[in-house]
Amino acid sequence: MDVAGKRIGWREAAGWLAEIVGPDMPYLRLAMVYGLAISLLSLATPISVQLLINSVANTALPAPLWTLAGLLLLLLLFVAGLSALRFWIMALFERRFFARVVAEITQRAVHAQNPFFADQNRGDLFNRYFDLVVVQKAIPSLVIGGFTILLQSAVGLVITSFYHPFFLAFNALLILLVLAIWLLWSRGSIRSAVALSHAKHDAARWLESVGGSNGFYKSSRHLDFAMDRSEAVTATYIDRHRRYFRYSFAQTVAFLLLYAFASAALLALGGNLILRGELSIGQLVAAELILSGVFYGISQLGWYLDTLYDLVASAEELSLVFAIPQEQAVAAAGQAPADGAVRLEGVAIEDARLDFAVAAGEQLVTLADGGAERLLAMVLKRHSVPERGLVTVGGTDLATFDMYLLRSEIMVLDRPTIVEVTIREYLALGAAGAMSGGMLDALNAVGLRERIARLPHGLDTQLA
Repeated sequence: MDVAGKRIGWREAAGWLAEIVGPDMPYLRLAMVYGLAISLLSLATPISVQLLINSVANTALPAPLWTLAGLLLLLLLFVAGLSALRFWIMALFERRFFARVVAEITQRAVHAQNPFFADQNRGDLFNRYFDLVVVQKAIPSLVIGGFTILLQSAVGLVITSFYHPFFLAFNALLILLVLAIWLLWSRGSIRSAVALSHAKHDAARWLESVGGSNGFYKSSRHLDFAMDRSEAVTATYIDRHRRYFRYSFAQTVAFLLLYAFASAALLALGGNLILRGELSIGQLVAAELILSGVFYGISQLGWYLDTLYDLVASAEELSLVFAIPQEQAVAAAGQAPADGAVRLEGVAIEDARLDFAVAAGEQLVTLADGGAERLLAMVLKRHSVPERGLVTVGGTDLATFDMYLLRSEIMVLDRPTIVEVTIREYLALGAAGAMSGGMLDALNAVGLRERIARLPHGLDTQLA
């Protein structure tokens, strides 16, 4: 899928994330509240060090030392408890998210307008399920790691800005540089991450087709074609990966350079303030402890943004499944046809015109152009909606029925649809509560009993 012509930025990314992760936001909000408390309490260590230095310098007594150490221990134990709770909340989120998305995919597949995805060559849509795992792992990493870094950095910058006007200007410049680095490469990173994800799924789609028709490639000519196609999808993926890496690597290097220059500048300029008598040693040590954590967090932003771009790309892939066209809601729940009389009046669909009537119990043979039988079956099962015309069953408009009840009452023999279940389970779908004896009688009626008896697992043989 080509994304070169699409406009992809943070607005589109926010829309994908809201659609995929939005229903589970209460878990994330609670984890963020814990993160806010942890970030505030994380200042206990540098502030304690500042108080300790001032206390020892002024009193030289052990009592304040032990009191300060005890308070610090209690605060850090509280931080540990909040961190454990946040970890537990994220585990709950992963389980909830998995269950919800699997249910959503199942519902959208069952209620899709076209029941045969292979007819439109879209069976690969369900490979997007594996992007669910990426979201599962990326969200906790960003909430626990990335969000904590941002909070601790924000709190640390606010605290140190009150130490001296120099720190206020220094912190403001630091924030502007971080924003500039992020804005400079973020849009290109998102766009290239989405393109990379599409290249990954294109490769998976091709490999699935090879696995499904591997016998076709067991000749030198066909083998060469398979290898050439694999080379092509591999080259496309590598090209997309190279483009994405160009953005993400440049952004990561910029954050690392900012970390190095900011750390050196803080030490040099802070020491100069001490020499001029405008800053105490305790304040400088506390500022170094706080801002060194901020600088280290900045050096890690490249990795967390890389995780964020993967998250956005996976959310975009899952949104393709969520965008599968759905059937219209049933018009009259519980309503079924009065009889089996079928009438099509002026029905037009895909350049075909259907206009005939079949009485209940009537049997007839028709000759039609190729594909007409398929269109008729799709119309009768309401898998396709005619462009115009009227379809009635039992004298009632087909559109007014509960379509799921209608499909249970009316059988249209058009093509086999075999699901991955055992023979016993498949037969039970046609007659709930049927016993093995009844199943064997049905198989005997169609001449399959002896064939099934020769299978190693009999009725428990898996269909494919």
